[in-house]
Amino acid sequence: MNEEKKELFIRENDVLAVSFLKQNGNSVQSPFSRDIFLMHTMINGAMHVDGIHKRASKLHEGDRVQLVLEPKNKYDDKAILVKNEKGDKLGYIPRIKNEVLYHLMDAGKYLFGIVKEGDIGEKLDPDDSWIEIYIDVYMVD
Repeated sequence: MNEEKKELFIRENDVLAVSFLKQNGNSVQSPFSRDIFLMHTMINGAMHVDGIHKRASKLHEGDRVQLVLEPKNKYDDKAILVKNEKGDKLGYIPRIKNEVLYHLMDAGKYLFGIVKEGDIGEKLDPDDSWIEIYIDVYMVD
């Protein structure tokens, strides 16, 4: 096998291994990957999450958040749950913006969010019932 074919074989197997690990809940990056910006959005429904004030007070700009498919959601079969790094619920990607993200994730692509701004950390008013948290969504390719 020549060098070019060996390199292609290794890359294809790396992609398959990484895809398998990601689909089974492991966080890994492939050796030739990059983060692709997809959108800026507000986390929807945060004010309906029990304990959101405590969770939002611990968030800071630049924190990474998890995006998790929730196909058995009774309101939206393409729901994408947003969780902090501890796995605590923060809310959802707005329904109006989730269809393409859902299909990417359903096809095995790894998406994540980065907290950008909003009622977080020291900016959070503990008496405010309306909480807005904004994230940038990225896909690892």
